[in-house]
Amino acid sequence: MRKLKLKGKDFTYYGFQVLRKPVKWFLKSKLNINLVVNEAQDDKGPFFITGNHVTAFDPIISLVYVKPLVKFVAADANLDNWIKKFFFKLARVIPIRKRSSDISTIRRLLDEVKAGNAVGLYPEGGRTWHGETDELISSTAKLIKMLGIRVYSQKLKGAYMSSPRWGKHIYKGRVDVYIEKILTEEDIERMSTNEILDVLKQELYHNDYEYQREVMTPLKGIDRAEYIERLIFVCPKCERIHTFMSQIDEFKCKACGKKGRVNQYGFIEGEFPFDNLVDWHHYQMDFLHKYLETNCLDPISLYDVRIKQVDEFGNKKKRLGNMIIEQDKVKIEYPDEIIELDFSKISEPSITFKNTLIFYVEKTRYEMVIEPFLHNNASIVYIREVIDLMRRKK
Repeated sequence: MRKLKLKGKDFTYYGFQVLRKPVKWFLKSKLNINLVVNEAQDDKGPFFITGNHVTAFDPIISLVYVKPLVKFVAADANLDNWIKKFFFKLARVIPIRKRSSDISTIRRLLDEVKAGNAVGLYPEGGRTWHGETDELISSTAKLIKMLGIRVYSQKLKGAYMSSPRWGKHIYKGRVDVYIEKILTEEDIERMSTNEILDVLKQELYHNDYEYQREVMTPLKGIDRAEYIERLIFVCPKCERIHTFMSQIDEFKCKACGKKGRVNQYGFIEGEFPFDNLVDWHHYQMDFLHKYLETNCLDPISLYDVRIKQVDEFGNKKKRLGNMIIEQDKVKIEYPDEIIELDFSKISEPSITFKNTLIFYVEKTRYEMVIEPFLHNNASIVYIREVIDLMRRKK
């Protein structure tokens, strides 16, 4: 196999220098980006950059404000699209099997650093759904220890209110960007992996609703509640599961009829006890854990789901099928066959983009596209959490 040549400055680097100003203008017009602090502006690398992962634009924001062309780690599912594959390879994006420790990814990172390049990774493993920094993947601290290079954090404040992952549109408010050095080479050499992880947890934590209470930036846009049922799945009024629907700025529980709306500041008004999705999500996760401890799972049936299977050689099968989640397995029904996947064989599931559930069974990747408007207002977050909780019981 031909060895990849790694250079600090290549065609892609110089090409992006030309694009930097137009991209910065685009981000400013789309999200109203406001750079507050940039301690990495004169750093030529190599360094490691991380951050709270909120929007699809997060790596691009980093690229326009730091000098090197950072080589970011991204989910391998992105490479299935030939257009993305072309640009990802051009920018030397480093693919990883999501929610796993991939040896080939670690080798690429080490090689990039040895070549003098900056690298980047988001340790939450995905964008936040509810506006608060998620649990970090602990092996990130081991990786930082292994690389031994200084670490910057890019903290985005206001980004979730402007671009909630579940939302239909971008709602222009203001995104404040803080790029700060959080670990030096001396810190990394001196500290244990647990101490490094503690620094990451402290520096990357952010609750966008708490920040919005301070700044109260109005959000421009329509359909502010549309597809909120991708996230919320427990009604705090009647305690029914999976009963929400949304339209324009409003949403309601189909079981009890209680209603809510998302106002121009991104907060929830109406008949529910929560005015934000951070508290709502903590409530529904506690509820789901307790419910599944004492109750059998009612089967979840999704019909006419777009399903893709990708084997270890990259061969793909795309079909329309029914997905049924039962007490002990995920069942996929095709017209000509039925596949039963025991929870004990399923990897930790993840969500890519807004609508694609992904998990592995041995070396085969399964991708299911789940949309509220096609699948009876299904919550993809609920489906992910159910599969994860049921597999952990095995």
